[in-house]
Amino acid sequence: MNFNLSFLQFYLLRESTSVEYHKHSCYEIVYYKRGTGITHIDGKKYKYGPNTFSIIRPRSLHDERHIEDTDLLFIGFHYDEVPVELPNGVYNDAAHRPVQQIFERMRDEIVNKKSYHTLQLNLLGSQLMLEIGRTPGLKAASVEPDDRIQYARNFIKENYMQPIQLKTLAALSGYSTDRFRHVFKERTGLSPMNFLMMERIEHAKKLLAKPDLKIASIAIECGFSTASQFSALFKHETGVTPKEFRELPAPPIEEIVEEESVAWPERAASYELNGKWLASSLYNKPTIGTNI
Repeated sequence: MNFNLSFLQFYLLRESTSVEYHKHSCYEIVYYKRGTGITHIDGKKYKYGPNTFSIIRPRSLHDERHIEDTDLLFIGFHYDEVPVELPNGVYNDAAHRPVQQIFERMRDEIVNKKSYHTLQLNLLGSQLMLEIGRTPGLKAASVEPDDRIQYARNFIKENYMQPIQLKTLAALSGYSTDRFRHVFKERTGLSPMNFLMMERIEHAKKLLAKPDLKIASIAIECGFSTASQFSALFKHETGVTPKEFRELPAPPIEEIVEEESVAWPERAASYELNGKWLASSLYNKPTIGTNI
């Protein structure tokens, strides 16, 4: 199991408000503590209520409509889907609220910033995956050491900076090219080549935090053919060019802000690990945040 937390946010959102369609490059889980509403995930309509949670796979378009005031927490993370697969949808937490309890522990850990809190957050995230795996309607993925799709994913993660062809991945996995493409997307939500590109983009984000590295050098380091190809693909996925991403303002340090004077959202906070902090327009207010 490989779980890596990217961000955690919590909001109190007023009735009749909404979050417009958007998507992420990572997984997202939204936990609804109270309130009712509707969410569309990849074209399917779901109702949420108190003590339910939604799972949103990478690059899945989704929105949210709040029928009642909605108190929620949500996390973004990267995960290899072993041993628990994460299909899109809305699910009920168990009677003793194990999923909510882990969400609350993660929030406490990130707010209090105790020693080794980043490691603890990822351990809690792994525990969260196991609890979600016990939810009716979810199935366990293969944990056999010869899991062919997992082998292909690991190969991409280790070699993303090198040229990789689809036929090579298919041959390594023992599938025909067409069958491999289908099975890989079914397991990950991305085509093999999109998965490879996202690995390169995520690595590039980390390198862009180092001001002494030239963008052209980062492009080559991450496996892109040219700086112009890198810039075009980076902007397509993130909405900003590498240069603009590098110039984004850093968040306030060592400060957790609660805006008592802001009417909506009434309570909001945002935290992001391992990368740049981005102000969010999804909720019509800048996201309040701090680095971990």
